[in-house]
Amino acid sequence: MTERTLVLVKPDGVQRLLVGRILARYEERGLRIVGLKLLKADRDLAERHYAVHKGKPFFEGLVDFITSGPLVAAALEGPGAIAMVRTMNGATKPLEAAPGTIRGDLAVEMSQNLVHASDSPESAATELSIWFAADELTTYGREIDRWVLGPNA
Repeated sequence: MTERTLVLVKPDGVQRLLVGRILARYEERGLRIVGLKLLKADRDLAERHYAVHKGKPFFEGLVDFITSGPLVAAALEGPGAIAMVRTMNGATKPLEAAPGTIRGDLAVEMSQNLVHASDSPESAATELSIWFAADELTTYGREIDRWVLGPNA
């Protein structure tokens, strides 16, 4: 089933010049970029994004980090996109992330673990609406499926 999910390349990924390498990994797995923007999140946006963690001891640290510099917000689409992206990202703690995953190969520490990805269809829908207006997302037609996946798609 085709799904959409949100990926954030966090400020550490932008600062370390890893945006292209990270996005390329998703595209190489067949996911399509349907929305993309570089921005510096303000506190309101960050608090809406992390609202599920409000009141937890690490909430302020999350907000402070995500607003500390520019980030890249990407909307990705493809079959099983949510689970695929989370698997590709690897464990939240880089020392526990398997080699071959984004965090396993590129992340340095848990507080700076390069990427965020939606964890369910519900959170993907909510997060995508926080970061993108509906008219900022592209909808591909069947012709792109045939071009990318072959004539029988």
